[in-house]
Amino acid sequence: MTYLLVGTYALLGAVAGSFITALVPRLRSGEPIVRDRSRCIHCGQVLGWREIVPLLSFIAQSGRCRSCSRPIPWTYPAVELITAFLFAGLGWALAHGVIAPAPFLVSAFGGTLDAPIPLETAASFIYYAVFITGAVAVSLYDFFYRLIPGGLVWILVAIATIARLGAGIEDGNLAGFFNSAEVGLIAFGVFWSLWFFSRGRGMGRGDADVAAAIGLYLEPVAAIAGFLFALWLGALVGILLVAAGRFSWRSAIPFAPFLFGGALVALASAAYVNPLISSLYGF
Repeated sequence: MTYLLVGTYALLGAVAGSFITALVPRLRSGEPIVRDRSRCIHCGQVLGWREIVPLLSFIAQSGRCRSCSRPIPWTYPAVELITAFLFAGLGWALAHGVIAPAPFLVSAFGGTLDAPIPLETAASFIYYAVFITGAVAVSLYDFFYRLIPGGLVWILVAIATIARLGAGIEDGNLAGFFNSAEVGLIAFGVFWSLWFFSRGRGMGRGDADVAAAIGLYLEPVAAIAGFLFALWLGALVGILLVAAGRFSWRSAIPFAPFLFGGALVALASAAYVNPLISSLYGF
């Protein structure tokens, strides 16, 4: 049963990845996101259903368009594989207690349904899967275009606000919502200050929005751990790239992938990291 569920989660992740690879370039070009059908980026040929099956179509077509035989960008299967892995890992971790269901969802829905998958676990999977989808999409956009798609970030903020506020009202306790909102506002202020006082050289303006979204979406301690991981990882990668001659100290490095990467590491290691962060910072 567990393997079947993990396989289902992986399939959902691959579908989410396929959506992301279609979404990101359309956001950049201003094309319709939903109404227009998928096309080959080289010849413009409308793709049939056999050509848009996540991962399998790429393999079956040997990585090339059926119409013009030009290569399909590596980002398509790579993103689909990454999101499949992340969704499968999330489902497995929730099922085995490595990642605990979101506390505010447990308070609101815990014990309300006798089913193979507890309602709070299913709700937590959906909640975090949406976060992963947004994280990958924003990171991919920032990686290729050196910009943060503000609309996507604020969708994450809206989802976290509605979920936390709704669950708090259902549970009769809004303390969790206000704690997360406080972390989100503080994170926004810190990263906005880094952008403002460095005049955009040390941090991008959009990174402050990303920090606010992470602060609101995750539990407070996990969000703080995520920011620390992001700063450490970003500094390490930056030093390695400069040492390898790929970048200079003045080069702009997209930071959203590090912010979201740090958040996902913090989420996955919460059982071990949260007590340490709590003891260090008195939470």
